Amino acid sequence: MAFRVVARVLIVNAAGELLLCRSRSGNAWIPPGGTLEEGETLAQAAVREALEEVGLDVVPGPMRYLKEFRPAGRLETVIEVFFMATAVADTPRGAIRQERLIAPAGGAERPWAGWWIQDVDGPRREVRWFTRPALAIVPEPVFPFILRDRFWEEEEPTSDPYLGLDDAK
Repeated sequence: MAFRVVARVLIVNAAGELLLCRSRSGNAWIPPGGTLEEGETLAQAAVREALEEVGLDVVPGPMRYLKEFRPAGRLETVIEVFFMATAVADTPRGAIRQERLIAPAGGAERPWAGWWIQDVDGPRREVRWFTRPALAIVPEPVFPFILRDRFWEEEEPTSDPYLGLDDAK
């Protein structure tokens, strides 16, 4: 059996909003994250992925959740580790904007409430800040599912951060 370890980051801003990005397929909202690279700690991977996937510098916080799943049609088991992090700023870093295709996707009153960004190793993706009420009514799936409710109710990481196994076989 093969394993892949993924570090994901639950980024919050000063207003208490949560940042999510579209999945590569575009049909769900997920926290930014990616595969652990050789020599990295999980927390380092989470910080790197925040910059690579959404263009934000973050201050890492504690591990919040652990999730495992088996993608449909694949033999590997993916272990995802979710870290809390605080955004240094609400908008992507200026240098990142100059080097990559990044454009605001928010409304006139707050253009950077969301943005489009070219992933360093994938498609152009939408990124958006969510309040709890806004996330509760998003029609697309949100992964992990606890981001719609339980996440907002827990001020501190839960004593049991394990979210279980999703087996998509």
